[in-house]
Amino acid sequence: MPRPSSIAELRAIAQPREYSPSITDRLYRLGSIYVSIPLARVGATPNRITVAWIVLGLAAVALVASESWLARIGGALLLQLSYLLDYVDGEVARLTGRKSAAGEFLDLVGHGLVKTSLPLGVGWSAAVETGSGALLAAGALGAVAIAVGDTLRFYAACVSGALGAGDLGHVVPVRMAGKRWSPLGIGRAAFALSFESPGLYALTLVAALADAMALLAVWWAVAGHVWWISRAHRYARRLDTPPAVAAIVGGRE
Repeated sequence: MPRPSSIAELRAIAQPREYSPSITDRLYRLGSIYVSIPLARVGATPNRITVAWIVLGLAAVALVASESWLARIGGALLLQLSYLLDYVDGEVARLTGRKSAAGEFLDLVGHGLVKTSLPLGVGWSAAVETGSGALLAAGALGAVAIAVGDTLRFYAACVSGALGAGDLGHVVPVRMAGKRWSPLGIGRAAFALSFESPGLYALTLVAALADAMALLAVWWAVAGHVWWISRAHRYARRLDTPPAVAAIVGGRE
Protein backbone atom coordinates (compact mmCIF):
# COMPACT_ATOMS: atom_id res chain seq x y z
CA MET A 1 0.00 0.00 0.00
CA PRO A 2 1.32 3.51 -0.83
CA ARG A 3 2.08 5.73 2.16
CA PRO A 4 1.16 9.31 1.21
CA SER A 5 1.53 11.85 3.98
CA SER A 6 -2.10 12.87 4.35
CA ILE A 7 -5.65 11.55 4.42
CA ALA A 8 -6.41 13.79 1.44
CA GLU A 9 -3.79 11.99 -0.66
CA LEU A 10 -5.14 8.60 0.38
CA ARG A 11 -8.66 9.74 -0.48
CA ALA A 12 -7.44 10.73 -3.94
CA ILE A 13 -6.28 7.14 -4.50
CA ALA A 14 -9.13 5.30 -2.78
CA GLN A 15 -12.04 7.58 -3.64
CA PRO A 16 -11.85 8.89 -7.22
CA ARG A 17 -14.77 11.15 -8.09
CA GLU A 18 -16.21 8.65 -10.56
CA TYR A 19 -16.77 6.21 -7.69
CA SER A 20 -18.86 8.72 -5.72
CA PRO A 21 -21.48 10.09 -8.13
CA SER A 22 -24.20 10.80 -5.55
CA ILE A 23 -24.45 12.71 -2.30
CA THR A 24 -25.16 9.48 -0.40
CA ASP A 25 -21.89 8.02 -1.70
CA ARG A 26 -19.99 11.04 -0.43
CA LEU A 27 -21.64 10.80 2.99
CA TYR A 28 -20.54 7.19 3.50
CA ARG A 29 -17.07 7.90 2.13
CA LEU A 30 -16.52 10.56 4.79
CA GLY A 31 -16.01 7.75 7.29
CA SER A 32 -15.15 4.74 5.15
CA ILE A 33 -11.57 5.86 4.50
CA TYR A 34 -10.80 5.57 8.23
CA VAL A 35 -11.77 1.90 8.08
CA SER A 36 -10.08 1.23 4.74
CA ILE A 37 -6.63 2.54 5.69
CA PRO A 38 -5.99 0.25 8.70
CA LEU A 39 -7.48 -2.75 6.89
CA ALA A 40 -5.23 -2.14 3.89
CA ARG A 41 -2.19 -1.82 6.14
CA VAL A 42 -2.83 -5.11 7.95
CA GLY A 43 -3.22 -6.96 4.66
CA ALA A 44 -6.99 -7.52 4.55
CA THR A 45 -8.02 -8.54 1.04
CA PRO A 46 -10.88 -6.81 -0.79
CA ASN A 47 -12.69 -10.10 -1.44
CA ARG A 48 -12.64 -11.06 2.24
CA ILE A 49 -14.08 -7.67 3.12
CA THR A 50 -16.79 -8.22 0.51
CA VAL A 51 -17.65 -11.62 1.99
CA ALA A 52 -17.72 -10.01 5.44
CA TRP A 53 -20.23 -7.34 4.48
CA ILE A 54 -22.42 -9.88 2.66
CA VAL A 55 -22.52 -12.07 5.79
CA LEU A 56 -23.23 -9.02 7.96
CA GLY A 57 -25.98 -7.91 5.59
CA LEU A 58 -27.71 -11.29 5.65
CA ALA A 59 -27.37 -11.45 9.44
CA ALA A 60 -28.92 -7.99 9.58
CA VAL A 61 -31.89 -9.15 7.49
CA ALA A 62 -32.38 -12.08 9.89
CA LEU A 63 -32.49 -9.63 12.81
CA VAL A 64 -34.90 -7.36 10.93
CA ALA A 65 -37.21 -10.38 10.56
CA SER A 66 -37.23 -10.88 14.33
CA GLU A 67 -40.27 -10.36 16.56
CA SER A 68 -38.15 -8.25 18.92
CA TRP A 69 -38.28 -4.48 18.44
CA LEU A 70 -34.72 -4.09 19.72
CA ALA A 71 -33.47 -6.88 17.45
CA ARG A 72 -35.05 -5.15 14.44
CA ILE A 73 -33.32 -1.89 15.35
CA GLY A 74 -30.04 -3.78 15.77
CA GLY A 75 -30.53 -5.37 12.37
CA ALA A 76 -31.21 -2.00 10.75
CA LEU A 77 -28.02 -0.58 12.29
CA LEU A 78 -26.06 -3.65 11.18
CA LEU A 79 -27.26 -2.96 7.62
CA GLN A 80 -25.59 0.43 7.86
CA LEU A 81 -22.30 -1.19 8.90
CA SER A 82 -22.61 -3.71 6.08
CA TYR A 83 -23.15 -0.92 3.58
CA LEU A 84 -20.19 1.06 4.92
CA LEU A 85 -17.97 -1.99 4.35
CA ASP A 86 -19.32 -2.15 0.80
CA TYR A 87 -17.40 1.09 0.21
CA VAL A 88 -14.38 -0.19 2.10
CA ASP A 89 -13.75 -3.23 -0.11
CA GLY A 90 -13.33 -1.09 -3.22
CA GLU A 91 -11.20 1.45 -1.41
CA VAL A 92 -8.88 -1.27 -0.11
CA ALA A 93 -8.68 -2.70 -3.64
CA ARG A 94 -7.54 0.67 -5.00
CA LEU A 95 -5.14 1.35 -2.13
CA THR A 96 -3.46 -2.04 -2.52
CA GLY A 97 -3.74 -2.48 -6.29
CA ARG A 98 -5.85 -5.62 -5.89
CA LYS A 99 -8.78 -4.77 -8.14
CA SER A 100 -10.25 -7.79 -9.93
CA ALA A 101 -13.21 -8.73 -12.10
CA ALA A 102 -14.00 -11.58 -9.71
CA GLY A 103 -14.18 -9.11 -6.84
CA GLU A 104 -16.56 -6.85 -8.75
CA PHE A 105 -18.76 -9.85 -9.55
CA LEU A 106 -18.79 -10.96 -5.90
CA ASP A 107 -19.77 -7.43 -4.90
CA LEU A 108 -22.75 -7.46 -7.27
CA VAL A 109 -23.84 -10.89 -6.03
CA GLY A 110 -23.78 -9.52 -2.49
CA HIS A 111 -25.97 -6.59 -3.42
CA GLY A 112 -28.47 -8.91 -5.04
CA LEU A 113 -28.61 -11.18 -2.00
CA VAL A 114 -29.00 -8.48 0.63
CA LYS A 115 -31.29 -6.10 -1.24
CA THR A 116 -33.76 -8.73 -2.40
CA SER A 117 -33.85 -10.60 0.91
CA LEU A 118 -34.54 -7.42 2.90
CA PRO A 119 -38.20 -7.00 1.82
CA LEU A 120 -38.76 -10.67 2.65
CA GLY A 121 -37.40 -10.07 6.15
CA VAL A 122 -39.51 -6.96 6.60
CA GLY A 123 -42.62 -8.76 5.32
CA TRP A 124 -41.98 -11.71 7.62
CA SER A 125 -41.56 -9.44 10.63
CA ALA A 126 -44.77 -7.57 9.82
CA ALA A 127 -46.69 -10.81 9.21
CA VAL A 128 -45.58 -12.33 12.51
CA GLU A 129 -46.39 -9.15 14.43
CA THR A 130 -49.86 -8.69 12.91
CA GLY A 131 -50.81 -12.26 12.07
CA SER A 132 -51.49 -11.22 8.47
CA GLY A 133 -50.14 -13.48 5.75
CA ALA A 134 -50.87 -10.70 3.26
CA LEU A 135 -47.89 -8.78 4.63
CA LEU A 136 -45.58 -11.71 3.91
CA ALA A 137 -46.94 -11.66 0.36
CA ALA A 138 -46.26 -7.92 0.27
CA GLY A 139 -42.65 -8.59 1.25
CA ALA A 140 -42.34 -11.11 -1.58
CA LEU A 141 -43.80 -8.63 -4.07
CA GLY A 142 -41.33 -6.01 -2.87
CA ALA A 143 -38.44 -8.43 -3.31
CA VAL A 144 -39.55 -9.16 -6.88
CA ALA A 145 -39.80 -5.44 -7.68
CA ILE A 146 -36.32 -4.69 -6.34
CA ALA A 147 -34.79 -7.68 -8.12
CA VAL A 148 -36.36 -6.69 -11.45
CA GLY A 149 -35.39 -3.04 -11.06
CA ASP A 150 -31.79 -3.96 -10.31
CA THR A 151 -31.43 -6.37 -13.23
CA LEU A 152 -32.70 -3.73 -15.67
CA ARG A 153 -29.31 -2.03 -15.38
CA PHE A 154 -27.55 -5.12 -16.63
CA TYR A 155 -30.07 -5.83 -19.37
CA ALA A 156 -29.45 -2.29 -20.59
CA ALA A 157 -25.69 -2.84 -20.51
CA CYS A 158 -26.14 -6.00 -22.60
CA VAL A 159 -28.31 -4.22 -25.16
CA SER A 160 -25.91 -1.28 -25.40
CA GLY A 161 -22.99 -3.64 -26.00
CA ALA A 162 -20.99 -2.29 -23.04
CA LEU A 163 -20.95 -5.53 -21.08
CA GLY A 164 -18.00 -4.47 -18.96
CA ALA A 165 -19.95 -1.62 -17.42
CA GLY A 166 -22.84 -3.57 -15.93
CA ASP A 167 -24.66 -0.31 -15.34
CA LEU A 168 -26.66 1.87 -17.68
CA GLY A 169 -25.20 4.95 -16.03
CA HIS A 170 -21.82 4.08 -17.55
CA VAL A 171 -23.05 3.26 -21.04
CA VAL A 172 -25.94 5.61 -21.82
CA PRO A 173 -25.59 9.31 -20.98
CA VAL A 174 -28.39 10.97 -19.05
CA ARG A 175 -29.70 14.38 -20.10
CA MET A 176 -28.12 16.84 -17.68
CA ALA A 177 -27.47 20.01 -19.72
CA GLY A 178 -29.47 22.93 -18.32
CA LYS A 179 -31.06 20.71 -15.70
CA ARG A 180 -32.57 22.55 -12.74
CA TRP A 181 -33.80 20.91 -9.59
CA SER A 182 -37.49 21.47 -8.89
CA PRO A 183 -39.69 20.14 -6.08
CA LEU A 184 -40.99 17.53 -8.53
CA GLY A 185 -37.46 16.55 -9.53
CA ILE A 186 -36.38 16.25 -5.91
CA GLY A 187 -39.45 14.12 -5.19
CA ARG A 188 -38.66 11.81 -8.09
CA ALA A 189 -35.05 11.47 -6.95
CA ALA A 190 -36.14 10.66 -3.40
CA PHE A 191 -38.65 8.11 -4.73
CA ALA A 192 -35.95 6.37 -6.79
CA LEU A 193 -33.51 6.47 -3.87
CA SER A 194 -35.97 4.54 -1.69
CA PHE A 195 -35.25 1.48 -3.86
CA GLU A 196 -31.45 1.82 -3.93
CA SER A 197 -29.19 0.54 -1.15
CA PRO A 198 -28.89 3.74 0.93
CA GLY A 199 -32.62 4.40 0.72
CA LEU A 200 -33.60 0.79 1.42
CA TYR A 201 -31.42 0.69 4.52
CA ALA A 202 -32.42 4.15 5.77
CA LEU A 203 -36.12 3.33 5.43
CA THR A 204 -35.55 0.06 7.27
CA LEU A 205 -33.98 1.94 10.18
CA VAL A 206 -36.83 4.47 10.29
CA ALA A 207 -39.45 1.70 10.12
CA ALA A 208 -37.69 -0.29 12.84
CA LEU A 209 -37.54 2.72 15.16
CA ALA A 210 -41.18 3.60 14.46
CA ASP A 211 -42.32 -0.03 14.67
CA ALA A 212 -43.82 0.37 11.20
CA MET A 213 -42.62 -2.71 9.33
CA ALA A 214 -46.09 -3.36 7.90
CA LEU A 215 -46.16 0.07 6.27
CA LEU A 216 -42.70 -0.44 4.79
CA ALA A 217 -43.62 -3.86 3.38
CA VAL A 218 -46.68 -2.38 1.67
CA TRP A 219 -44.65 0.57 0.33
CA TRP A 220 -42.10 -1.67 -1.35
CA ALA A 221 -44.81 -4.00 -2.67
CA VAL A 222 -46.84 -1.25 -4.32
CA ALA A 223 -44.40 1.56 -5.11
CA GLY A 224 -41.65 -0.90 -6.05
CA HIS A 225 -43.48 -1.96 -9.18
CA VAL A 226 -44.12 1.67 -10.14
CA TRP A 227 -40.37 2.23 -9.72
CA TRP A 228 -39.13 -0.58 -11.94
CA ILE A 229 -41.69 0.15 -14.67
CA SER A 230 -40.69 3.83 -14.74
CA ARG A 231 -37.02 2.84 -14.74
CA ALA A 232 -37.58 0.48 -17.68
CA HIS A 233 -39.34 3.26 -19.59
CA ARG A 234 -36.55 5.76 -18.86
CA TYR A 235 -33.81 3.33 -19.82
CA ALA A 236 -35.56 2.43 -23.07
CA ARG A 237 -35.72 6.10 -24.05
CA ARG A 238 -32.07 6.68 -23.18
CA LEU A 239 -30.94 3.62 -25.12
CA ASP A 240 -32.62 5.05 -28.21
CA THR A 241 -30.67 8.32 -27.90
CA PRO A 242 -28.14 8.58 -30.79
CA PRO A 243 -24.56 8.74 -29.44
CA ALA A 244 -23.85 12.07 -31.14
CA VAL A 245 -26.95 13.68 -29.61
CA ALA A 246 -26.30 12.09 -26.22
CA ALA A 247 -22.79 13.54 -26.17
CA ILE A 248 -24.30 17.01 -26.55
CA VAL A 249 -27.25 16.75 -24.18
CA GLY A 250 -25.83 14.75 -21.32
CA GLY A 251 -23.08 13.53 -19.10
CA ARG A 252 -22.65 10.35 -17.11
CA GLU A 253 -24.51 9.32 -14.00
